[in-house]
Amino acid sequence: MTLSARTLMMTATLPLLAGCVQDTASYMIDGDRNHSIVVMRSQDWFWSSNVDLAITVARQPDCLGGLNVKGVPLTTDLVLHRAPEEYAEPIYILDIAGVDYAVSTVSCRVQKFAQAPADPGPVIGSFKEAEGKFQFASAAK
Repeated sequence: MTLSARTLMMTATLPLLAGCVQDTASYMIDGDRNHSIVVMRSQDWFWSSNVDLAITVARQPDCLGGLNVKGVPLTTDLVLHRAPEEYAEPIYILDIAGVDYAVSTVSCRVQKFAQAPADPGPVIGSFKEAEGKFQFASAAK
């Protein structure tokens, strides 16, 4: 394949990729960038109304972990709660379209609840798109 043909093919595919989403938003715990919950959204095809999420939990340098969640509607707000103290370790609860996930910054694990908790705790904020940018927005106090 000649250079001009390769350039033409690459240029022709740009409109197909232009509408794809790939962005991140972070919640820094106690303002510490090494202790955080990060959500990355990725959309493979511009015509898709869903995104895949990579939820990453970090407490550097001790641990880093996460979970991928596929097929989430693009416009979904992801609501983060501080869970009540009844759990074995301090956790956050992330509500993704009515499905709850336990997020631990002690063990750096994210896992889906088998059954939604009766009390997810107070809302800390949400990961959402605002003013054209995916970001974490703290809850009003």
